[in-house]
Amino acid sequence: MTEPEVLIVGGGPAGLACAVFLAQRGVAVTLAERHEGTLIHPRARTINPRTAELLRQAGIENEVLAARTYVGEMASVAMLKVETLAGAELRRTEQRPPTDAAGGEQVSPSGWGMIDQDRLEILLRARAAELGADLRFGTALTGFTQDDDGVTATLEDLASGREREVRARYLVGADGHHSTVRALTGIEVEGPGTISEVLSMVFDADLTVPLRGRHDPARETFIASCHFTVPAEGTVLFPHGTDNRWVFNTPGTGQPDDAACVELVRTAIGVPELEVTLVPQLANGVKVLTYKIAAQVAKRFRDGRVFLAGDAAHVMPPTGAFGAGTGIQDAHNLAWKLHAVLSGQAGPALLDSYEDERRPVAEFTLGQALLQLRQRSGVQVEHGAEPVEYDAVVFGYRYLSGVICGADPGGPAAVPPRELTGAPGTRAPHLAVRRAGHEISTLDLYGPRHVLLAGPRGEAWARVARAHDVDVYLVGTDLEADPGQWAAAHGVTESGALLVRPDGFVAWRAPADGGGEGAAEAVIADVLARVTCRAPAILKRQS
Repeated sequence: MTEPEVLIVGGGPAGLACAVFLAQRGVAVTLAERHEGTLIHPRARTINPRTAELLRQAGIENEVLAARTYVGEMASVAMLKVETLAGAELRRTEQRPPTDAAGGEQVSPSGWGMIDQDRLEILLRARAAELGADLRFGTALTGFTQDDDGVTATLEDLASGREREVRARYLVGADGHHSTVRALTGIEVEGPGTISEVLSMVFDADLTVPLRGRHDPARETFIASCHFTVPAEGTVLFPHGTDNRWVFNTPGTGQPDDAACVELVRTAIGVPELEVTLVPQLANGVKVLTYKIAAQVAKRFRDGRVFLAGDAAHVMPPTGAFGAGTGIQDAHNLAWKLHAVLSGQAGPALLDSYEDERRPVAEFTLGQALLQLRQRSGVQVEHGAEPVEYDAVVFGYRYLSGVICGADPGGPAAVPPRELTGAPGTRAPHLAVRRAGHEISTLDLYGPRHVLLAGPRGEAWARVARAHDVDVYLVGTDLEADPGQWAAAHGVTESGALLVRPDGFVAWRAPADGGGEGAAEAVIADVLARVTCRAPAILKRQS
């Protein structure tokens, strides 16, 4: 029997990211994935800047940028609506990422990651292995039991048929839409359910003639996606890289043969004699994948020592490119909390906040994906979601859980704030500062532990926080920044402070000093007690 601290089931973006975030914190982690390798099909195609911030924290943001399919700075990045690619163009919508103050460099040091899921999974797998995670592909979970101290799982090596037991403190189910972990816990899902079934394939073909100059990366014109009315409404074409490789999705079921698939492609392109070469999508040579477009959220994200993340917890249409990023954000939220509990920094009650924080985000994001589905394809699925501006969805959500002190309760927990100005429960502001002579973002200060960020006259806060083993950065001492600009950006005075969580969310804020060290001690002890879900007396350092 092997005994990791955390067992992850599922090797997609959420599972691999969870392995990265845990291993980066020194947590012993084993990951089991039933497939023999990472995905070959591109599937998800974009991660938003908030997700890119987490990959920056994981140390692979530069690799993601290097592997991206295209860049948003191209002269034209369009979404087309057509009958056929060779035929009439019905609608054109520019899809370049926002670069204004509401969604660009003033909000985050990270940009859009225009990377296909297959490439992202390769990077995540390599990083997890580099950090020491035990990755077991070709391995399926066949069952588990849990008790007060941990989870005992049975894993089967699918090549040999051998079974082995793994004993872990916690189990994370990141095993997709048809989650075995979710089924074994008996957790039900709710929502509209299956919307449609799709045939998906990748093919090589020279589409120069039907494209008519609309897609030419060398000339900085790019088609991000093309939506067809034939062979059926809901048919979509995506470029896969910058050569002649394409991803083609169309409504359908079953496993059509190669000839039938080629004919579907030719019908959509509008070139009857087009030369089409289908590309295998799985290691076993399968060329056509069938998957369901669905909309649902698990009723619970936790069952004792078992947690759900990614598509196991929520599944949403691909419109808006929210799915993979939402799963990676789940993984980070859960990973830092598991680490805090396993390392003794926090009590087990901290883990209750995972569902409190991430389930409202899943509900909200699902609603936005369904709204975009209606806008792009005319498919209307009732969910009760209210539309928000697209760039507001991209950056940071508001958390109103019990481990956020002083959050404004005046709105739904998952609705993004209009501005990121240091309010408790929102992602901390991004501000360029200098540390040890190097320019960094304030977001680069957050990650392993909680951080107290204080103004130049916040010495009382800083002294007390250091006594509680909290990392401290004092503007003017530890960081070079304009005091007035820093204070305005974070919604405090020069004697104020913020306590920021490892995920970059503000746990608490004091606009000004607390009246000396005695008052600061009382406030910070109370705040940390809530953050770590322990009694204040446990946190106070013995003299």
